[in-house]
Amino acid sequence: MIAFAEIVRSVYGSWRLACGKSSGMQWFDSSPGGVLRSFWGPALVLPGVLVLQTLDGAFEGDIFFALAVQLIAFVIGCTAYPLAVARICDEIGCGGNFPRYLVAYNWSAVIQISALVPVTLLAWLVPGPSLALLGLIVTVALLFYQAYIARVALGVTYLAAGLLVLLDLLIGTLVQTAAERIAG
Repeated sequence: MIAFAEIVRSVYGSWRLACGKSSGMQWFDSSPGGVLRSFWGPALVLPGVLVLQTLDGAFEGDIFFALAVQLIAFVIGCTAYPLAVARICDEIGCGGNFPRYLVAYNWSAVIQISALVPVTLLAWLVPGPSLALLGLIVTVALLFYQAYIARVALGVTYLAAGLLVLLDLLIGTLVQTAAERIAG
């Protein structure tokens, strides 16, 4: 289990990073236990992810089968990218920083879903080009946020951080596309 105080500290650290403050890293527990507990970040955002998937039409068929597929895809998505990045970090010489990156990456999901859900709900309720543009702006800002986390936590170049974000997008797209095909 995780203490509420650790959740608050970790979300605050994620918020500081979102504000461009590298000092946000000091709020994370990068110990082996802290790394494991950081997966509470993605777990806490699961309801928001399911809301986004519902708005995207993921549950139009057999809801129980689609839900099972989406939950499996969510777990794969939460683990495939970190496994790939762990290996990459070892290869490029920043493997020692991987735990702190993974903790920041996992907790950043709370900030990201907090930005995406309201904008997506607004765009769904009031469709139009203005809100579509807002959605695009938020998405691009979140991609820069992810790159900033990689740069600060891993100590890599902007290019390397950007490539890690692209890898995350690629893996996420592959997993979600497979889930959509399986769920029908």
